[in-house]
Amino acid sequence: MEIIALPLVGFLIGLLIISLGGGGGGIYVGILTAFFNVPPAVAAATSLATIIPTTTIGTISHWKAGNVNLRFGRIMMGGAIIGAIVGSLCSDLLPQSLYNKITGILLLILGVQMIMAYRKKNKDKLSKEKVKDEQITNYGHNASDTIKAVIYGFLGGVMSGLVGVSGTTPIVAGLTVLGCGALETVGTSVFVLVGISIAGFVMHLGLGNVKWILVALLVLGTVTGAFLAPIILKRFSKNKLEKILPPILIVMTLVMGTIVVFK
Repeated sequence: MEIIALPLVGFLIGLLIISLGGGGGGIYVGILTAFFNVPPAVAAATSLATIIPTTTIGTISHWKAGNVNLRFGRIMMGGAIIGAIVGSLCSDLLPQSLYNKITGILLLILGVQMIMAYRKKNKDKLSKEKVKDEQITNYGHNASDTIKAVIYGFLGGVMSGLVGVSGTTPIVAGLTVLGCGALETVGTSVFVLVGISIAGFVMHLGLGNVKWILVALLVLGTVTGAFLAPIILKRFSKNKLEKILPPILIVMTLVMGTIVVFK
């Protein structure tokens, strides 16, 4: 059953979550524990191990498609690695139930911030001429943007260190607040997740044994989905994706936050 189901699950996550939404660690943990009876510690370590190669493949695909903002990505990755280390060191200080509450509240706050940034961006578009190329964005090369990038990256790393998830939501929220386009947000978040997944896996490796057979089966499907998603995205209108993807990411953030808070 696992031989058939896990590659299929991995493919769907790689196609619909990792490459389109930029993450998937939390989904891995949930599926492994709920449907395959994998212990939480093993599920967390397995998910992070799986994310490393899949996010790398996704980054290569998005890089070729021109969807990676290297400036923000490098700054966020630096903050995320530090956050993963800090989160892991603090993982024994609070009960897991409290971790869930903190994570859920953080997701809800970030979701509200994403809504505000999305609305502001739409208002700005009404007063400006339409930008021909989605990737040409008016970034402010100032200290404020750098600080924001570090903070959001740090939050993503902390989430990974605390609960073993990929920390996608703070990264996506930060890139949205910083004014990145929809595809650029997805591509850059996947790039940052490479650093987060490596740091998180190394720090959590001692918490449980990784079942490499589970990793192999998940990677088989996930790599395929993560590789194909950017190719599929290129076939759709960028303007339509710009309108569709941000609301989807916002809804996913709010729903996930609500579920975690009341779990």
